[in-house]
Amino acid sequence: MTITILGLGPGNPRHLTRQAWDLLSGADEVYLRTARHPTVAALPTYLLLHSFDELYESVDDFSAVYETIAERIVALGERPEGVLYAVPGHPLVGESSVQRILALARQQGLTVRLVEGLSFVEPVLSRLEIDTLDGLQLADATDLAVAHHPPLDPDRPALIGQLYGQRLASEVKLTLMNGYPDDHRVTLVRAAGTGAGEVRELPLYELDRGQEIDH
Repeated sequence: MTITILGLGPGNPRHLTRQAWDLLSGADEVYLRTARHPTVAALPTYLLLHSFDELYESVDDFSAVYETIAERIVALGERPEGVLYAVPGHPLVGESSVQRILALARQQGLTVRLVEGLSFVEPVLSRLEIDTLDGLQLADATDLAVAHHPPLDPDRPALIGQLYGQRLASEVKLTLMNGYPDDHRVTLVRAAGTGAGEVRELPLYELDRGQEIDH
């Protein structure tokens, strides 16, 4: 009875770790937080894939989605064969469902094995040629969206992840404009770590005006 949580990397199948690939190659089935990830198409064809994408379409509150996913994964983890759960990037970088799984598993005495994956952070650092230890701040767009003032030092660079849609971008923009000038230059990085990666510089007030902001 084990829950194995595996990181699929940022999107390019070549970024899968050897450990992750060996586990996927030896599995019969895998549960995916989302199938909307480029690496999924490169998984072994004999794998039985299950995804939780339908939950995102039926529930507006992402917290409820992640709670439901966690409950299902923990229930599956109680089977003799356990469960293999795969998430984009690294399991502990911006993956709320993983934190809920860890908490529930501790309560029920289940073993959780984490299989690291490259997160979105590393490809972004490569594209922008910046060093994360040189004062880089990390923030979640969903947290910034509900804040009044950004909890960021404007004299240091900040990397904001999970900016998955235009409505969220609008809310994040308004929060950031309470701490930064409207025309502050920001860099929008899309699909980092994939062949479709894009980088565009723009003023903060235009953050939500483009069509390229998506999952």
